[in-house]
Amino acid sequence: MAEKGRCGLLVLHSSPLIRKAILDLFRGDPGVTVLGGSPHPTALGSLPGRRPDVALVEYEQWQGVRGNLAHWSGTRVILYSRDNTPRSVVDCIRGGAAGFVHESCPPESIVKGLHDVLSGRSFWHLGADEPERTPVAPRADAGGQWKLSGREEEILGLLLRRRSNEEIAQELCLTQQTVKNYASRVFHKVGVSGRKELFRMLRPCG
Repeated sequence: MAEKGRCGLLVLHSSPLIRKAILDLFRGDPGVTVLGGSPHPTALGSLPGRRPDVALVEYEQWQGVRGNLAHWSGTRVILYSRDNTPRSVVDCIRGGAAGFVHESCPPESIVKGLHDVLSGRSFWHLGADEPERTPVAPRADAGGQWKLSGREEEILGLLLRRRSNEEIAQELCLTQQTVKNYASRVFHKVGVSGRKELFRMLRPCG
């Protein structure tokens, strides 16, 4: 049972080492009570105490969670993934996840991100930026959807944090027109018409 005034955290991941590593980040955190970890959604019934306030869930377990959303009512879900292709990120957004964390995310960023989610914000860490490459031909993933370049992934991450074009331009040392061009390509590849549609998909889980 989580202590009064502290949020309950659950980690759902098939790897016991990753479960332990993530849970250990929050042991001793005055704002978090570690409820435990589980290798699969079906094992949750064996965990004592209340339902978690926030759960960090392996992306591969996402379908199992989405198939039983009633059990997760009131829980904000952050997806932890090795796959940071646009399809995976957008799937998390459309499914109502409160955040997305690529496995390359530094531990201190995971801690900060979880607290952001507890404060009602979303948290999106898309992974280490790829260096810009000279384009030869559009790259497509297995489903035929074009992948984002390293810079486009960076732009998407800032868009998900609701940065304006001006703020993105200042942060990345680009012109506003360049940011606008990148954003247009990102919206096209992700399959949304613009910021409004992207933000409409950003909603709390449950």
